[in-house]
Amino acid sequence: MRFGIHVNIQKERVFPVLIPFMYRLLQKRIAFSVNREAQAYVNDPALQRYFVPREELSPASDMLLSFGGDGTLLSTARLAGDTEKPILGVNIGKLGFLTEVETRELDQALDQIIAGKFDVERRMVMEARSEKFNSPVFAYNDFVLVRREAIRMIRVRVDVDNEFLQSYTADGLIISSPTGSTAYSLSSNGPILTPSLEALVINPICPHVLTMRPLVISSKQTIRIQPEAPCHAQFFADGIMEADMNYRDSIAICEARHRIHLVKLGRRSFFDVLRSKLSWGEDARNIAE
Repeated sequence: MRFGIHVNIQKERVFPVLIPFMYRLLQKRIAFSVNREAQAYVNDPALQRYFVPREELSPASDMLLSFGGDGTLLSTARLAGDTEKPILGVNIGKLGFLTEVETRELDQALDQIIAGKFDVERRMVMEARSEKFNSPVFAYNDFVLVRREAIRMIRVRVDVDNEFLQSYTADGLIISSPTGSTAYSLSSNGPILTPSLEALVINPICPHVLTMRPLVISSKQTIRIQPEAPCHAQFFADGIMEADMNYRDSIAICEARHRIHLVKLGRRSFFDVLRSKLSWGEDARNIAE
């Protein structure tokens, strides 16, 4: 097995974890490579030959390891593209909804993977198509449409399977996957979906009409969004700006054919993660401290 290690160099705590892990892989004679952006932070001459351009990580690897938080894992998934390479998330962030192991568990996780004692969980990917894009755009958490002008509402027409749903007047609109239901959509009062659901969430951000609530639809349906009033909007995929949108520009969003494959080691269930990361059952006074 060969690992491709994608490192978030913005996290200072990553390198005290990465360097010993690289040496452990060498001791076990396991092939690996690391994205070249991290090379400047590793001064050990013995490790310099293992750094490669980021785009070479996925093609040369059997499994991708993400060293960072949820955002790093999403970036790693973009590197994997539609290859469906399994991804193990190592949490060096804060929440870590998507990551599977903490740094203290990394050695044990490596032994499990070498022994083949792991499963792969298939997560939905969303696809967006528009004349504004040269090719389809993919998202694992969410697509977001917001107005470019600060503190201004946007009016967006939404159709589902070519049937008019609603014209939302709001700060923006989130289209979320089940995986992304615990991300931006959750902070906008959206529902939490279990990852295995075949569904999408349509969630207005701070709607002008309070009865406009988040809506869950089948992932087999196609959503079309279009700025309705003259305005300038921006379209984001997993937090990355993909296009400027103007009046009458439209985007069709549906379930993609490929999936993101996350390595699961059987340590915790989705409900365990919810209780832990969202502090369910904790005294609110302790959480505030």
